Amino acid sequence: MTNNLPKTLEELHAELASIDSDLRAERFKLQGRGFEGKRRYSIRHDLELQFPSPVEAPSPDDLSYGALTAHILDWFDARYGRKLKVIYSPSSGILDIDGDLFLLNVSMIWGQAQFEINPARLTFKYRKVSRTIPKANVLQLVDALTQAYADSIPIQQYERILRQFGWVMMAHNEMLTYHQNRLVAEASVDLDAGAKALMDGISLGHARWYFEQTVEKCLKAIIQWETGTYPKHGHKLDDLVKLSSKLIGCNLSSKSLADASCSAGARYGEIATSRDEALSAYTAALEIVAKVLKLMPGRRQMTGLVAYPGPFPDNAFDPIQDAEPTR
Repeated sequence: MTNNLPKTLEELHAELASIDSDLRAERFKLQGRGFEGKRRYSIRHDLELQFPSPVEAPSPDDLSYGALTAHILDWFDARYGRKLKVIYSPSSGILDIDGDLFLLNVSMIWGQAQFEINPARLTFKYRKVSRTIPKANVLQLVDALTQAYADSIPIQQYERILRQFGWVMMAHNEMLTYHQNRLVAEASVDLDAGAKALMDGISLGHARWYFEQTVEKCLKAIIQWETGTYPKHGHKLDDLVKLSSKLIGCNLSSKSLADASCSAGARYGEIATSRDEALSAYTAALEIVAKVLKLMPGRRQMTGLVAYPGPFPDNAFDPIQDAEPTR
């Protein structure tokens, strides 16, 4: 193995540039290019590079086997930065914090994760990949949240924020589990579009319509799973529920179905929609999606989620182990 390792960092970077040139020629997508680069380098040199890297934040002269993964991913990250981020839907949620709406940037979670609500660690660099359960801060997911605003959030709001966060995470996880299902994939795009329309406030009726479409397509996905087909026309949610014994047995509340329902007139501004109505439609959509998609068997990426209404307890957080290493 020693003979297959690069002699200098410059030598490694030159070969990575060559691999990247091949990837560009193949029109290989930017998302995941770093991992593909690692894979191809491994194949070229008959190495089985590990992930996560056994050596974190290696020095430039550390070209050991354990440090290679970190060096390779660092090179691609330095070249492409945020463009390497995987693009998927749904990826955006909404939090109502004491009457103010904020966009929530939701990332994929594999396995388990633990979250805190902690203004004091708004800029803390949590370890992205960990051999223990990864830690994170809900407030860091809130788009454009300032330190002053984070500090001003009443502690009494933390429980409510966590409830909203939980519904977002559960609904998104269920949709990602069935992303190979065309109906669910389209519903996830509708959910993202509705969240953005609600945030801009220009077309609240359009936002409400998107949330209705999200629910409609997820209900039809269940009907298709159970019966082999689904109605191509008509989107009255109450009627769709009656077409599936699974949905009937799910005991969806009439209020949630009513809140998520929307006529086409709202989409074109013919029926006025208030912000509260659009927000209620969003909340109902999350609850329905999270509940009904659980009816289908599938391997979920997120297997556990623990969130604290405040800072992590001392025995649940190690500022050294749970932090990104300094470089």
